[in-house]
Amino acid sequence: MTKSNKKLDLKFTSLEFFDSIVVSTVKEDTIIEKEHIDDLREICTSHFGNKNFVYITHRKNNYNVNPVIYIDLIQVNTLKGIAVLSDNLGRLKTANFEKNFSPVPYELFDNKEEALIWAKGIVSTESQ
Repeated sequence: MTKSNKKLDLKFTSLEFFDSIVVSTVKEDTIIEKEHIDDLREICTSHFGNKNFVYITHRKNNYNVNPVIYIDLIQVNTLKGIAVLSDNLGRLKTANFEKNFSPVPYELFDNKEEALIWAKGIVSTESQ
């Protein structure tokens, strides 16, 4: 498995950075709103610069996402995909609904390795 090169713990999530991927584990009972996306956008822009990247959300805790936040993602033109990772069917069903709002490729996974392989493929395709 690829080794992370940076970890960051925020009030609402923990972030693990890889070469062109960030894995976010949102904390229990958080409601992801616009201000959270603003924070994530700033952190990812600072970390990745103009480099394309994929966001993987590891949904191991219960939390909600305001689907309207996906509109703000178009402002991050280096974000090339979103993957949702969970072994919980209910969380994957919720993520499948949210997929309708995503302006970038959005896939669901129950295995971290598969999510990382997909993410690497998205970034390498976009870099060509």
